[in-house]
Amino acid sequence: MSPHADWYEYITKEPTNLGSLFFGKKKNILPITNGDKKWIEDSLLLLADMFEPMFFKSLITITPDKQYFDYNFNGAEVDAKFILEKVASIMNVKLWEIQLMFYSDEPTKFSEGIVATPQEKLKGGWNSPSGKYVDNGLGNREIWIELRLLKDPINLIARIAHELVNYKLQGEYGIEEKNEYLSDLASIGFGFGIFLGNSYFKSSQWTGTSHQGWRMKRNGYLPEQMIAYSMAWLAHYRNEDISWEHYLNKTMRKYFEQSYEYIAQNKETIKGLTHT
Repeated sequence: MSPHADWYEYITKEPTNLGSLFFGKKKNILPITNGDKKWIEDSLLLLADMFEPMFFKSLITITPDKQYFDYNFNGAEVDAKFILEKVASIMNVKLWEIQLMFYSDEPTKFSEGIVATPQEKLKGGWNSPSGKYVDNGLGNREIWIELRLLKDPINLIARIAHELVNYKLQGEYGIEEKNEYLSDLASIGFGFGIFLGNSYFKSSQWTGTSHQGWRMKRNGYLPEQMIAYSMAWLAHYRNEDISWEHYLNKTMRKYFEQSYEYIAQNKETIKGLTHT
């Protein structure tokens, strides 16, 4: 049943609670479907068993500040190498067999006005995953990062965390089938929810010869609502101080607070939290 990424693209406005209009009390509404709630809880418990419960429970939310990333980002390839080493140390990943690679997803423009895209078969546009993990066999593994991410450290950290999780799941734990949704969830489990949530939806302005406008792009795989609920579940599961929530953007913070309060009010119905 899950996850319903397309569903959340439209259901973003909280429905009106008629009871609150008459009695002045607002009912806390779960921002995700019951099917996705079950998928998140089951999957997080699966990851806890996979990564060892004590270790998984000891992890904390990583914040975008000098406590974890005391570094001056300049948009250079060396920035990505620093992030790779930092994230790998948090995830307890040895980098001796992983090579960091870069690619560009920008179209190439020629003087005649012809545009060559990076994709062999163009069907009305393309969507770049911004990163990719490749296992070439014989201990030769690569993490590919799109060059535009070098200008966006938050998104760059999110993508590197996601691809390192792909390495852990496939390389260390032998999961043969790639599951990008589970990889996003595991990245949140390792503490990178702020980065995934804040970089999920990006907008940028463009200017042409006669027109200008805004370009919207979604990054990652799990929608913001599911990222927020996962972070809230983990915060309760780990009895974590959530003072870091001020780092979340406005939309993410709204969904996180809804989820956190819902769990607090319904803890007996939340899988994995009965004895926490």
